[in-house]
Amino acid sequence: MEGVAILSLLIVVIISYGFSCVQTSEIHCIESEKNALIKFSQGFKNPSRNMLSWRLDGNCCQWKGVECDNTTGHVITLDLQKQFLQGEFRISLLGLPHLRHLDMSQIDFQGAHIPDFISSFKNLEFLNLSKTNFRGEIPENLSNLSRLQFLDLSGYYSLRVNSLKWIQPLSSMKILDLSGVNMRSAENWLHDINMLSCLSELRLSACQLTTFPELLPSFVNFASLQILDLSSNYFNTRIPSWLFSTCHNLVYLNLSRSWLNGSLPNAFGNMSSLRVLDLSENSLLGILSHSFEKMSSLSFLNLSRNSFTGYLPPTLPSKLKYLDISDNQMEGPLERSITQLKQLVVLNVAWNSFNDSITEHFLNFTDLRVLDLSSNSFILNWLQTQKELSFIDISRVNISGEVPDWFWNFSAKVNHIDLSHNYFRGEVPEFTDRVHLTKLDLSDNNFHGPLPHFSPNMMTLILARNSFNGEIPHSIGELANLFFLQLQNNSFSKNLPSSLENVSGLKILDVSENSLSGKIPIWLGESLSTLEILKLSRNRFDGIIPREICQLKYLYLLDLSSNALSGVIPRCVDNLRTMSGEEEAPSFTYGPYADYRIPGMLVLKGNSYDIFFHWFIKVIDLSDNHLSGDIPEEITSLTALRVLNLSRNNFTGTIPRYIHNMQNLEFLDLSRNKLSCTFPPDIIQLLFLRL
Repeated sequence: MEGVAILSLLIVVIISYGFSCVQTSEIHCIESEKNALIKFSQGFKNPSRNMLSWRLDGNCCQWKGVECDNTTGHVITLDLQKQFLQGEFRISLLGLPHLRHLDMSQIDFQGAHIPDFISSFKNLEFLNLSKTNFRGEIPENLSNLSRLQFLDLSGYYSLRVNSLKWIQPLSSMKILDLSGVNMRSAENWLHDINMLSCLSELRLSACQLTTFPELLPSFVNFASLQILDLSSNYFNTRIPSWLFSTCHNLVYLNLSRSWLNGSLPNAFGNMSSLRVLDLSENSLLGILSHSFEKMSSLSFLNLSRNSFTGYLPPTLPSKLKYLDISDNQMEGPLERSITQLKQLVVLNVAWNSFNDSITEHFLNFTDLRVLDLSSNSFILNWLQTQKELSFIDISRVNISGEVPDWFWNFSAKVNHIDLSHNYFRGEVPEFTDRVHLTKLDLSDNNFHGPLPHFSPNMMTLILARNSFNGEIPHSIGELANLFFLQLQNNSFSKNLPSSLENVSGLKILDVSENSLSGKIPIWLGESLSTLEILKLSRNRFDGIIPREICQLKYLYLLDLSSNALSGVIPRCVDNLRTMSGEEEAPSFTYGPYADYRIPGMLVLKGNSYDIFFHWFIKVIDLSDNHLSGDIPEEITSLTALRVLNLSRNNFTGTIPRYIHNMQNLEFLDLSRNKLSCTFPPDIIQLLFLRL
């Protein structure tokens, strides 16, 4: 027992000693450095949650985003990234002379210049000022940061340099990202960067570079380079040969959207370490070389939107997981080149002229998730074996007949189906159990019958230019996540279902060219406040244009033409803020649909024009109705309008006096009304107008 007691006492002593060590080893920050941090934080208008712990009575070494040296207690790391702060970069930060790691990425410094004093942090090894809304010239005294290994100044085109000479002394640099910096004047950029012998990652995307030298100096320092991104520049040249002879260790190469031309050098085959190659959206041409088969490590290959011709090489790298050769001029059989690519996850061969009868060899694609075969000619029975597919685009492949039953159910994981621009016919089944399906495009076919029920997760539903009939079902209002609803050019009848008012996030509603009738419902303006396109044209709607339409401030296309509408144009039209240029429709201007175009018809002076409407084309078309009264003066406040068509109505009075304020107006049709023939004299100020 005595031995047990001694052992217990010894354990207590050891544990106590251990706790004592922990307590005495706690690092306390330097008081002056704590004060410097507090003063720096006071420069922000909206301190983040992470800064709630920043108090004078605290230990700054325990603050979130702050790290101290375990020996000296000096602050060596300040990481405030992605906290959405806004304010100023205060000089009080100079109170942290031992900083090694400084990350201010995605802080809004409100258009200020990068402060010169930042070059005083001689111990910095890591500096990230990306997406910080700094503007102006990058200070050349950054060359004083001789220990720097990581530098990221990438952003949104607000910074510029005239030369990169300042980068030459930064011989320890390993990672450099200046993407989005204006380097148009930095003609010797490659020579300057060639001085960085330790560089492993270089990103100069969207830098407005115009030179891509074909020759390098006699000595080359790119042996360590593994990642190279020069995408979205203006080189207008061939791919230089030195790239293949000096960058043997590249694993990532992105030259997309860089105005490159000519054919692909056979030397690409020497880049055996390359895993990612993106040459998309250039003007490259010719036949693809057999040298691709030597690129044994390649897993991602994007050659889309070029002018490649001929057949695919018979053998491609077996590790390919992503293959995109869409929008070229390639032809012939596809199967022989890709049947051995058993790891494929994404396959996009759209907009070529491949013409296979695809066979059971495609059963090898057990991991395929995304498939785009549009605008080719294929037979697709093998598709029913692809249980992992999530994205299917077989539009424009000239397939006719009924869609086989197995197609609608072969993969429960599918979230995107595009069968548009074919010759499919028949009825469409119910989709209520397809919970993953978010986009369905069946447009430009011969489908008929009533609309089925759809998955409540549907976001994009495009059924235009078919022969669907009957009422638009009440169940359409259960699609609470719907953004796009395009049902134009079918045979739908009766009223718009009132349940649509529940789809509050709708951006596009196009039911034009049907046989819908009744009044235009007021809930269109009250409940669908995010609408950006509203097309009700070529139906049988009657009654007045409700004032509630004026609540659609993001509307950039309003087409109510060819109905039986009466009454006057609401004077509240000046509330259409996107059409007045005061706001922009956010989802199309900035979001993933910024390039989205909606096909439609424009009727001017009795002539029909098939056009694509884009977000920057603001349109009001009220033509071919029974509208009357004056054209309200308020309509002239819609200064962003490009098209205004009020023809074939019963308007009286004079043309609005201030119509000359509509400086962007290109098409104006007031014909076949009862207006005074006198145009306001200032109308000649509309430089782009075609009457």
